[in-house]
Amino acid sequence: MPEFHKIASADELAPGEIKQFTVEERPVALCNVSGEFHAFEDICTHQFAHLSEGEFDGERVKCPLHGAAFDVTTGEAKSLPAVKPVPKHEIKVEGGNVYVALNPQRVKTAKRRRRG
Repeated sequence: MPEFHKIASADELAPGEIKQFTVEERPVALCNVSGEFHAFEDICTHQFAHLSEGEFDGERVKCPLHGAAFDVTTGEAKSLPAVKPVPKHEIKVEGGNVYVALNPQRVKTAKRRRRG
């Protein structure tokens, strides 16, 4: 059974808002899509950038670095340069609070090459 962590009160994020939280030293983006909460790894799968700092509209978030778009309801990459999905986390809302269970998958971004 997954371990759930309380990350926010349900009234902390209005519909159309996104915010970053840290859970077990991992960045987690929590967003509200028409009253339904979604959480995912807050790192672009193309190159390291926090998706929560990008443009969030409807069900999509756009990476602030190169503009890759992701569907926040599924984690699916919707535009280049990203081709891999972001890991989604399980959410539950109880007693007016939002809880998240972390997906064991993590985003692995390309490392910078050293010039020699």
